[in-house]
Amino acid sequence: MKIPRILKLSKKKVVILAILVVATFLGFNIFGRKAEIPLQFTQVKRQDIKSTISASGTLTGKDSASLKFKSSGKLAFVNVKVGDQVYMGQILAGLDTQDLEITLQQARNTFVAKDAAAKRVEDDLKDHNDDETFLQKETRTAAQVARDNAFDSVKAAEKNIQDMFIVSPISGTVTQANFISGQIAGDNVIQVVNSSDIYFDSEVDEADIAKLQIGQKAEVILDAYPDKTLNGTLDQIKPQVNTTSTGVTVIAARIKLDDPKIIFVDGLSGQASIITGQSKNVLTLPQESVREDGSVVVSEGETLKPKKVITGITSDIDIEIKEGLSDGEKVLLNPPSSGAFLNQSRNSNPLTRILRSIRINPGGRANGPR
Repeated sequence: MKIPRILKLSKKKVVILAILVVATFLGFNIFGRKAEIPLQFTQVKRQDIKSTISASGTLTGKDSASLKFKSSGKLAFVNVKVGDQVYMGQILAGLDTQDLEITLQQARNTFVAKDAAAKRVEDDLKDHNDDETFLQKETRTAAQVARDNAFDSVKAAEKNIQDMFIVSPISGTVTQANFISGQIAGDNVIQVVNSSDIYFDSEVDEADIAKLQIGQKAEVILDAYPDKTLNGTLDQIKPQVNTTSTGVTVIAARIKLDDPKIIFVDGLSGQASIITGQSKNVLTLPQESVREDGSVVVSEGETLKPKKVITGITSDIDIEIKEGLSDGEKVLLNPPSSGAFLNQSRNSNPLTRILRSIRINPGGRANGPR
C-alpha cells in the first residue's frame, strides 16, 4: 500500500519535528510542572523488635488509705507529718474529746445506778421463779431493760470518743497530712501509702484488652525520670471499665515494678509500654514500606519490582519481615497502593518515552506510535 505523499516525511522534517517535541517537553517541564520529589529508599536490617500496648498512668504503692475524721471538731493533736513511717493501728491525729468524755462519764454513772436498781429487783424476786406474778415480771423486766439501755449508752459514748481519732489501717508512709493543731477539722485528710511494693496503675484502651495477659513484661518511663526505664510485670487487670474525661472507655491495668530504685512519690505520672510480643535479631522494615496487600517495592539495579513478603509483629515504627526479603535489600519508602507498580525504571523519563514512540523507517520516514 502506497503512503500518500502528504504523509511522507523527509529527514529534515523529522529533525524539525523532533526539535519541536523536545522544545514542547522542556517548556512544559520547566514552566508548567513542579519539581518531582525524589524517591526515598530504606534497607532491610536485623534488629530486636517489640510489639507493645501504650498506657498512661500514675505511680502508687501496694495499698493506700485516705483517712479523715467522721465528724468535725477542734483538732487536739497531730502525731505525724508527711514522710513519716507509720504502723497499722497507730493513732495519727485526734480531736478535742473533753465534752464527749463528760458525756461518757455521765453514761457510766447512769449505768451504775440502773444496774444497782435492776439487781435489787432481781434479788427481791429471786424466790419467785415459779410463782412470779405479772406485776413482778413487769417490774423486773423494766429494771433490766433500763440497765441494758444504760449499758448501750456507755458503749455509744465510747464509740463517739473513738471516732475522734484517726487510726492507720495499714503500715506505710504518710504522703499527705494537711492539719494544724487547734484548727476546726472537717474534710482534712491524712493519706498513708504502703510502698513495700511499688506499682504503676495504668489505663488501657478497651480495644486492646484481648492482647493483655497477666505476667507480660512492661516498661515504664515516669515524667520525673525521663531517662530511666523501669521494668515490671503486668500484675492485675481489674474487671471493671472506666470512662475518661474525653469519653474513652478504658480498663485499669496494674504493673508491679521490679525494685525501681527511685525516690518514691505517690502519684507521679508516666507512660507504660506493655510488651505483647517480641523477636530478637530478625529482619525489619519501617511500617510505611509495606503495602496493604503485604507487598513491598524493591530496587533491583535501575528497576523497581513488587515483592510479596510475610510479616510478623510490629513495633511503633517497624515491622518484622519473616519471608520474602534478605538483609540489606533496598526497599521503597511510602510506595503507592498495590497495582501501581509493575516493573518500572527508576530513571524513567517522559522525554525518552516520547522519542521512542517516534520510529524512523528506512528512507527517512517517521511513523507515529502503533
